[in-house]
Amino acid sequence: MKNSQLYLIITQLGTIEHRSLGQFVRSPYHNRRPELITFCDLLIKSAQTKEQIPNTREYYFGKIFTDKPYDDKKMRYTISFLNKLVKSFLAIEQLKEDPISEQRLVAKAFRKKGLSNSYEKEIQSCLKLLEKKPFRNPQYYLDNYLIIYEDYEAFFKSRTSSLKIGKILPKLNQSADIYMIATTLKLGCSWLSLRSKEQPEQYQLLLQKILDLIEDQEHYRQFPVVELYYYAYRMLTVTQNESYFKNFKSLIEQHQSAFSIGELSELYVLAINHCIKQANLGNRSYLKELFEIYKKGLDAQVFFDNGEMASVTYINIAQSGLSQEAYDWVLDFIETNKVFLKNSLRKEYYLYNLANYHNRKGNYDQVMEILRTTTFDETMLELAARRMLLKIYFELNETDALYSLFDSFKNYIYRHKEVGYAKNNYLNLIKYAKKLMDINSRDKKAVARLTEEITQTQAVVEKAWLLERVKGLGR
Repeated sequence: MKNSQLYLIITQLGTIEHRSLGQFVRSPYHNRRPELITFCDLLIKSAQTKEQIPNTREYYFGKIFTDKPYDDKKMRYTISFLNKLVKSFLAIEQLKEDPISEQRLVAKAFRKKGLSNSYEKEIQSCLKLLEKKPFRNPQYYLDNYLIIYEDYEAFFKSRTSSLKIGKILPKLNQSADIYMIATTLKLGCSWLSLRSKEQPEQYQLLLQKILDLIEDQEHYRQFPVVELYYYAYRMLTVTQNESYFKNFKSLIEQHQSAFSIGELSELYVLAINHCIKQANLGNRSYLKELFEIYKKGLDAQVFFDNGEMASVTYINIAQSGLSQEAYDWVLDFIETNKVFLKNSLRKEYYLYNLANYHNRKGNYDQVMEILRTTTFDETMLELAARRMLLKIYFELNETDALYSLFDSFKNYIYRHKEVGYAKNNYLNLIKYAKKLMDINSRDKKAVARLTEEITQTQAVVEKAWLLERVKGLGR
């Protein structure tokens, strides 16, 4: 029972929603089965108290239908009825958060009942409500289309005014066009971000037609939602033309108020991924661009979800600032934003970022003090921390500590299966760091062989650092 969809839904509701659901199932309008009230109360109590109750249908059946023998068919029907009721509750709760859709449905009901005057007032109120919304994202044009379509239905079916229909159709057409164009471009960007799959050909054909249309008809670029996703797609596909990225970056800042935080976050992620890809291809100037985008995103608060910052984002932003040697800014960011991490992750991600900060500053004593006394639960953090220590011990010529780390690092990798594909990368780092320690720097052939071996090995982290150290052997 605890693995059923019904129970999982109820466990995800908050205390206020539990109370509202209890009132909902008690309403005769929504529910005329008293056994569903008892069943719902039992599930809510279990979800709130986390009490260990028997995970069987028989247990619930005995509580709902007292003094009756277990009937599996009846219990399944009861689960199905309550499941449907809970879904109706969730749908109504969502409608409360979408007053435009709610008012449009009221207008639709008036139209169907032939209440033309009431319909007209309601549809105009609906349009005014939409215009008050600050966002001009694809959803705005979809809402606009659905509202105007009600007007089209009202006048087309009655055929009372061809003049009225003539005024409605251009508005309807424009909203449909902008929604379709913007959404197709947005989906094209999503396919590119997916990486693992290529967009199917039938969707590419429509996308190419839309790109040609936008370039041929500049009229469409007056709509920020079209212009932004156009430049986003071009930025991701025509990477050698930096003007697309520059225009996209400028447009994000210019039209921030036209998008919800969620959609704005997606746009920033597109820019971030582009910068990372370009930097990885060797265009180091994009590291500065990446840092600037992170700073602008922080100002726009796009990296927060319900008041929390993702731990990976916390590390990536700090790393980006360190790449630009913005040490004071990074330290302030680390301290200020640690409170936005999940409680369970806060300490270790904060300590890792602090250690990384001191490492880049060359404060090795502070780094070693943090890392020697900290064991990270997150595997990738622990790997990164050991990697950091390895480089520090090497630079400080801490031979005993380094050889001890080689052994413990290797044991850690073999013990933790979740290292996965990164296993060989880290084992090769240990292998070549050890060879660096053991090699005779005067043996030019041995140095050349080691250089070639590291160069030819694909799966190795810190390859640039290793090659730089091999190069330093001959100095």
